[in-house]
Amino acid sequence: MSLIDANVQTLVLRMDERDRIDAERRAERARLEAEWREQQRAEHARLDAERAERYRLEVEQREEIRRERERREAESAKERERLEAERKQAEADSKKERERLEAERKQAEAESKKERERLEAEYKKADAEWRQTQAQWHQAELDERKERQRVEAELWAEHRRQSAEREQREVERQREAREQWVEYRRVEAERRAEVEKRLDERFDNMDRHYLEIKADMKDLKKTVIITAITASLATVFGVAAFNATLLSGMISSFESGKNTARAQGGKTLLPIPFLRPSTQP
Repeated sequence: MSLIDANVQTLVLRMDERDRIDAERRAERARLEAEWREQQRAEHARLDAERAERYRLEVEQREEIRRERERREAESAKERERLEAERKQAEADSKKERERLEAERKQAEAESKKERERLEAEYKKADAEWRQTQAQWHQAELDERKERQRVEAELWAEHRRQSAEREQREVERQREAREQWVEYRRVEAERRAEVEKRLDERFDNMDRHYLEIKADMKDLKKTVIITAITASLATVFGVAAFNATLLSGMISSFESGKNTARAQGGKTLLPIPFLRPSTQP
């Protein structure tokens, strides 16, 4: 067999194999399409059954709702009839109560008329007695007014006397306050001078100690130590001077308050109300 015949035979075999594979593929595709169509039919049948079941449930629910609505409407009608009967009964009772109250009102009006007539008679009698009493009160008021005018005149004279005494005491208090202020200023000046003198002496001592330490200083270590000591002394003396000044101010303030309280005698002067004689007739 020649090479060409072998190639042709191989080509024929390959073509037969390809045709067989194509036939198998078409058979498999046909089988898959048949299965898919069967699945689609089963799915549609299941969906139709579910829709039918839902429709049946909806019909039952609507029927149940209709029966419940009819039952509620029947109950509501019965309740309305009962309320209407109660309303009619209440109107009848109210009518009877109004008639009873009207009768009681008429009776009360008759009794009230009799009571008014009796009270008018008593009022006329009391009015005559009141007029007589008013005349007596008027006479007593005139006597009381004369007595009040006399008392007010006496009180006015007493008030003027007390005002004069109060003005005199006020003048004396102001004079004593001025004298105390002058004395306070003098004592404050002396105390300030004493404090300044002490501060000058302390600062002079500090300067003297500083000069002595500076003269005795020989090396850097002594210089550092002496400087620290000087700063500490300056701080201590400064704090002492500040404390002395603060103490002096507090003492002077306390003395001033004490002198003011002593000048007032520990009493609070209240103004006497202004009284004048009445000019009414």
